[in-house]
Amino acid sequence: MKKAIPFLFFLFSIGAHAQDTQNIVVKGCVYDIHDSSNAIVPIVVNKRTGMGMSCAPGAVFSLSGLRSDTFQISSGGYEMVRICFLDSTAKQSYFVRIGLSMKENYLSSVIIHPVKDLGEIQRERQDIGVEQTRSTIGATDAFESPITFLYERYSRDGKSRAFVAMMENEDKKREILKELFRTYVKAGVIDLSEDQFDAFIDYLNIPESMLKGASDFELATYIRQKYIAYTNAENYHINNQR
Repeated sequence: MKKAIPFLFFLFSIGAHAQDTQNIVVKGCVYDIHDSSNAIVPIVVNKRTGMGMSCAPGAVFSLSGLRSDTFQISSGGYEMVRICFLDSTAKQSYFVRIGLSMKENYLSSVIIHPVKDLGEIQRERQDIGVEQTRSTIGATDAFESPITFLYERYSRDGKSRAFVAMMENEDKKREILKELFRTYVKAGVIDLSEDQFDAFIDYLNIPESMLKGASDFELATYIRQKYIAYTNAENYHINNQR
């Protein structure tokens, strides 16, 4: 009988590991705990695989994984909820209703940027790549066009006009992307603060041809997918530093 105990423990360990690695499907819906009339656009991500999805307000999401996986559910402006089914009754599929709470906002002084409509932003996108039409002269232009003024002064004393035009165009692209981000934040497509825009633009590295020629839908879809990958990478980095 003494030899049977390790054997039984071995069988128990195998059974427990098999349950940990059991493939499951998680389905569910997401709602606002405090206001059921709010239309939440949820984002559901499998933390282990980094794969995720978003769905329309009130729609049912469906994501696969292992019983040991952690699934992260969030939405723009809401706290994140994490769920795992490792301690739940073993099943092949689970259905959950997830209630989210709005994040508490501690406000400091902020700069209010007007949100432009997509038509206006699209017209600005068409102008990307246009060369500068004038150079700066004197102290007055240093105030009226400070970016051009600085670029000309630090680019071989204003002789490298091609370099100046390129740098101005890069600034124009960044400003257009920030205007798009403000529109997307308001619509719940992404959830970033103003001070996160520059880092996300660097990560996005969007081709100029796409920014200039893509349709509003194509651009929103592309940026949404990149945003999900960006936030997953950020969360992974933060969790690994703990």
